[in-house]
Amino acid sequence: MSRPFSLPLTLSLALALGGCATSAPTPPGNVAPLPRIAQVQTGVTTKAQLLALLGPTTSIRFDNGVEVWRYMLPTAQGQGEYVVVLDPRGVVVKARQSERVYQIPVQK
Repeated sequence: MSRPFSLPLTLSLALALGGCATSAPTPPGNVAPLPRIAQVQTGVTTKAQLLALLGPTTSIRFDNGVEVWRYMLPTAQGQGEYVVVLDPRGVVVKARQSERVYQIPVQK
């Protein structure tokens, strides 16, 4: 009988994944000032303009060219987030602001 994974490799992966599940995630992203996010316009603001307004931040680029950028916001409750979706041409198609940072619940 053949084994696809060796025991040391399997244990290493399990420990690595277990460590990720138990540690609290730190919020990524550049802090965006509230007055500047008001200047972002859906269908108008380009990637270059967004960089000039808010600076670089954490981003995800999908195979179809769509990008999602995430900024942190100072709020009364501590820290919120501002998420921007850019189409493949680099134009903002959607943006949302939240008073809280979205985090995936830790599985137990």
